Amino acid sequence: MFTKVRLRFNTKRDILLLLYRGGPKEITFRQDEKWRIQMDNNMMICGENPELQLFLQTCILHDEHLKCFWFQINETPTGQVVSLVESSAFADNFVLEATAHPKWDELQLILLGTPPKDYVEAEGENAQRRWVQLVINQAMANGFRGKICVVLPHDHLWVYSALRFSGLPANNVFGLGTMGLSETVARLLGERLDIGSDPIYANVIGTQDEAFIAWSRAQIAGNSVLGIVAQDNSLFGQAKLDEITKDYQAKLVQAKEVVTVLCLQRICRALFFNHPILVPLTHEIEFAKQKIAVSEPVVLSKQGVAVLTKLTLSEEESTQYMEVKQNVLAELENLRKQ
Repeated sequence: MFTKVRLRFNTKRDILLLLYRGGPKEITFRQDEKWRIQMDNNMMICGENPELQLFLQTCILHDEHLKCFWFQINETPTGQVVSLVESSAFADNFVLEATAHPKWDELQLILLGTPPKDYVEAEGENAQRRWVQLVINQAMANGFRGKICVVLPHDHLWVYSALRFSGLPANNVFGLGTMGLSETVARLLGERLDIGSDPIYANVIGTQDEAFIAWSRAQIAGNSVLGIVAQDNSLFGQAKLDEITKDYQAKLVQAKEVVTVLCLQRICRALFFNHPILVPLTHEIEFAKQKIAVSEPVVLSKQGVAVLTKLTLSEEESTQYMEVKQNVLAELENLRKQ
């Protein structure tokens, strides 16, 4: 009798496979410097949003195969940061480290959130813009070539700014945009039809500040939602559609942190684990011969953001969308003057 030892590598984890008389046995081990194995799924949290902190807690509980750094502008992290870092020790695969001096060139993704409170107090009303510029300037000066996901209010402004500050390709910079609103609409449709949200495709487009549901593109199991509503014997009529249109933004506010975490999980799966998604994200487009940023459906994968086809809307939706773009253009012109 003899034993064969073979080392096999998997994109999610490395497994030591021991073949013995009783059959195969798998032994998983932690993917970090303790085992002298470099993880490829390196990301950075820059900000202290409650949503980002809940995302980190979820990563610890789910033991995600990620190595996450938490950027600290002060050498001494806060008690909340220390608590989360200590809690990460209970995960086998998820690694969390708080640092003021990250290795920017090894990062594949930056989640750019709200600045720390003491930074806001010191910088005043322009704190958000200076924070975005601070993070991106440090990243680019130290060799960062990855992707940036903006997790901020008014993210159409900051995606545009991040592209200007960084010089990164447009497909590498995006914001959560109206993804959370779209997820909310899909779940509301699923609840009212008692079918769940999996077979439902619904997009909210525009910006976080000016969003509307593109009902003309919404589908349930491949069937047009408006076509279903038009059926005389349908159990789902125009009244329920109007109810969702009226309530979906308030519903998101009530569950904003949880919905944001779910969106971030899907984004990480798309970027790190080869699960492309078709969702509305804030990204750069051309409008009136100028660059602006709005949220509309794109494919997100390891290659970043990709626009498949031109967005086709109803005449009323097209008019509404044109107004949103014009407002964004005016906002960006004011931002450039500051």
